This record gives sequence, structure tokens and C-alpha cells, in this order.
Amino acid sequence: AYQDDRAAHWLSERTGIPAVKLPFTVGGTPGATDLFGLYEDTIQRLREALR
Repeated sequence: AYQDDRAAHWLSERTGIPAVKLPFTVGGTPGATDLFGLYEDTIQRLREALR
């Protein structure tokens, strides 16, 4: 599934909160190979955005 990221970037620019691209399903990213990988990849991306 594709979702246009323009709205997320618009909001990010105005709030100073980073936009984070997250996997939406197993296989959505190379790190999300199973359900546990999906959760680990999601948490890792969120934690990196907070740094």
C-alpha cells in the first residue's frame, strides 16, 4: 500500500517532530521478516527518531 508522505512532511516541518517511515506489514522492510521483526524494526525506527 502506498500513502503520500507530503502531509506527514508538512506536519513535521511545522511542529519540529520528525516524520518516521514505519513498516505497515511483515515484509514491508528488510528487517520486518516476521511479526517479531516487524515490532523490532518499528521500535528501532521510533527510537532513532528520538535521538
